[in-house]
Amino acid sequence: MDPVLRTQYKQAVFRFEPLPVGWPAEFAVITAYDPEGRVTDPADNEIADQVLAAELRGAGYCLHRIVGQSPDGTHQEPGWAVTVGLPGAIEFGRRFGQLAIFYIRQGRLTLVDCDDGAAEDLGRDLRSV
Repeated sequence: MDPVLRTQYKQAVFRFEPLPVGWPAEFAVITAYDPEGRVTDPADNEIADQVLAAELRGAGYCLHRIVGQSPDGTHQEPGWAVTVGLPGAIEFGRRFGQLAIFYIRQGRLTLVDCDDGAAEDLGRDLRSV
């Protein structure tokens, strides 16, 4: 992944309603927006988001809306907290052209490269801004 994009991913903050009671301690955050890191037409992003949600639900996963964004809020990408294991999360990320996904274990936020699977603990917990 491009070092500039990696830095941007590492700075991401998230907006979401509280996770449902009983939500697993391990889950992924996946988006279908802006594949390959390119700004994409909003209508195309929304369609890709709907397809991702339908595929995840069709595979039996629980979803919860979560929005990743730049710290100043100028760039936002709606995505899904999804109760899928890490290998499955990476595969969905790849299929939807994502450079990376986020993975959460016991509240800790990890950035995972969809190309090589390299994971980096971001040194902070997932929380809503």
